[in-house]
This record gives sequence, structure tokens and C-alpha cells, in this order.
Amino acid sequence: MGQESNGTSFMGMAKVVIALAPLFAGILLFFVTSAPASAQWTGLRVQGQQIVDQNGNNVILKGFGTGEIFNTEAYMLEWPDGGNGQALWYYGYTRIHDTIATLAGSSVEQQFTSLWEANMITDADVATWASWGVNSIRLSINYHWLSPQNGVYLASGWAKIDNFVALCKKHNIKVILCMHAAPGAQNPELMSDTPDGIPHLWTEPTIYQPWTINLWQAIAQRYANEPGVAGYDLLDEPLLSEKKPNSGGATVRAFYVNVTAAIRAVDQNHIIFACGTNWCGSPAGVKAILPTWDNNMVLVFHKYWDTNNLASIQGYLNIRTQNNVPIWNGETGENTNAWAKGMSTLLDANNIGWSWWTIKKVNGPVGNGGNITQPYVIAEPPKYSEMLNYVNSFGTGTPPSQADATSIFLTMAANAATSNCTFNSGLITALFAH
Repeated sequence: MGQESNGTSFMGMAKVVIALAPLFAGILLFFVTSAPASAQWTGLRVQGQQIVDQNGNNVILKGFGTGEIFNTEAYMLEWPDGGNGQALWYYGYTRIHDTIATLAGSSVEQQFTSLWEANMITDADVATWASWGVNSIRLSINYHWLSPQNGVYLASGWAKIDNFVALCKKHNIKVILCMHAAPGAQNPELMSDTPDGIPHLWTEPTIYQPWTINLWQAIAQRYANEPGVAGYDLLDEPLLSEKKPNSGGATVRAFYVNVTAAIRAVDQNHIIFACGTNWCGSPAGVKAILPTWDNNMVLVFHKYWDTNNLASIQGYLNIRTQNNVPIWNGETGENTNAWAKGMSTLLDANNIGWSWWTIKKVNGPVGNGGNITQPYVIAEPPKYSEMLNYVNSFGTGTPPSQADATSIFLTMAANAATSNCTFNSGLITALFAH
């Protein structure tokens, strides 16, 4: 199916004729719904409207998303994610790292990346998460660092996922692997790391859909027998058009069916998590990808900036009942501690899991206007205002000197260590102490 960068073939991988997949949607749908789970599987699975463990016990997934580690978005660094006529995609992961390399040099960018990733998560961090009550983590994958071209997979990319899964498994935390930035980009915004504000996954399907399907099959091949992985979140917030966010449900669903068929060819164990259209943020967006197509799948919605009452989730509850399928709040947060308590209390009472977004972000000084919505605050480095002035000009302003840029980025990466962060204990109490 593909090769790692060192030339190692994926031996024994079942073949799926991706280019012809749309012509055989009916056959693929039959195959997907007919595939039985392994009798020896010890991981999570779906049973009716519940996610259950190997003993059939109900599991409510509670935890965090970790986009800031491997798919950093502009706002996580206080960089602009829109304005000056620019689309929201301006400072995605790749542009952030390109900016670092431009200002401080490629070697500094490499140092920054290594230090940032090492400081974001350690064994002690994961042990702390477990002590809070975390039982699941949604890991954001960006195809750039895993599959730079169709059929090629980087050993360094696999190492990121392998090491993360191993750390979490050690502390009994399940990992949901999420394709947060798919080849070509699944939406026109910065979270998908689009280079130009165009969702090429949908506008150029013959190029980018086979690539993404092959990538998912390679992931499934690697982790097929790994119970530390809860399942596969196929796409983060698929969106064909910002002006018509509920459009494209049939297109997204057909793609999901083909991805699932490729996964099931090599992995009959793991749960398929499927996010709706409309930024995954409405019952209409979830309905747009119905009916369900697999007997081991979960429908995903995202919950932001609403009122935490039964009415806010009733549409999703109806979908769960009508389709006899679990639902999961795959992203939520960017809100106050009080809102967090309301969200978690409401969802827990209705047997719905959730994943708070995110764990760490750069913020202004606590108590000085900083918007603290995550467990840990990464402090701004000295002279960070120079960097913010430059990026706010979208590269047209005066940049900091190379020496200052080097100091800013390496200090920011050092500040990402948990021991150097400010802890928002109230959020943890709000989320888990009930």
C-alpha cells in the first residue's frame, strides 16, 4: 500500500481499488456493515447506543484534544486567525512553522519543534491527566508530518503517534486518532492546514481522496491490534463551503464509506468516529451524513458557545435514539470554568462523552486580560509583542531580528513545559469533580 521513508513495505496489507471506489459504493457498504469484530479484541467497541469495554461495561469517554502539540493553530499562540481581508486559513500549522524558519532559520525551527513537542507531553503529564479522571485523548494528526506524498509514510511521523499511544496506554488512557489536517484539506480553514483557503479534498477528489484513504488504511494496518487506540476520527470538521456549511453531506458520507471500507479491509476492531458537516456543530450537520454505514461506529458533534441545557443536545439525543448509535462530543470548550461544569454535568447525565479543547495555549499574563480556557497557560516570552506585531501585519510589518526571533521561539518552547505553565485548577474541578 505504501512505503516508509526508509523503504520498508507494508507487507500483507489488503488492497482496495481506491480509484474505482465511488463506482462500487453499494458493494463497499455491504462489506463494511458485514465485517465482524475480532473475537479476541480487548479494546473498546460499540454496543447499541453505548461505547463499551471488553466486558460490556458502559464507557463515557472524558478527556482532551491535543491539537497544540502536532497541529498548532494560530490562535493557540495568540497569532491572528483572520483579519485584514485574509481568510481564516492564514496561520495554520505549516505557515506557522514556515514563519519560524523564515525569521529564525531552519535549524532553529527544528529545535523549536523538537523542544515544543517534548515539553508538551511527558510521562508525568499523562499520569496527571489520569489522576484527574481522563480516560481518553483525541490526538490531532497532520498529514504533512506523516505522509508527504501518496503512499509514502515517514518513520518520524509514526514515531509521534507510537510514542503518544504508548504513554497514554501506560496510564490506561485511550487515544482517538483524528485526521485534523487531511491531504488537500477537508475544510477551507486553518485547522485543516489549507495552503490557500480551498478544501482540495473535495475540489480535487481524484488527487486527494485516494491519498487520504490510503493514509487511513496505513494507520489502521499499523494499529489494528492496539487496544490502546479507541478508534479513528475520520475527519475534523469537514466543510465544503463556509457560505453553505450544511451542504455536501452526501459527498462527505460517500467518502466516509470508502474510508471505512479501506480500514475494515485491515482492521475490523476499532471504532469509526464520524464528524458531521457544518463544523460538526449542529444536529443538521450530523443528519447530513446519515444513515450510518458500519456496525461499530460513533456519530460525532462539536459543542461550543451555547447554553448547557437539554435543548442544546436534544437534537443529538434524537439522532442517537433513532439510529441506535452512540454519540460523542469530540470537541468542546474555549469557554469559562462555569460553562465547563455545565457542559460536563449535562453530558455525563445523558451518557455522552466529551473532549475538551485544548490542554495548553499561549496566553497573555493571567489576570491581565488573558482568556484562560484550558488547563495550562504557556507564558509569553520576552519581546513577544514584537512577534505579535509582525504576524498581525501578515508579514508586511517589521520583523524581529533573527537573534530576537530565535530567543522568542526557543523560550516559548521552553515555557511549554508543564512546570513552567500556570495551572487552571478550577477547570479540572469543573470538568471532573461531580
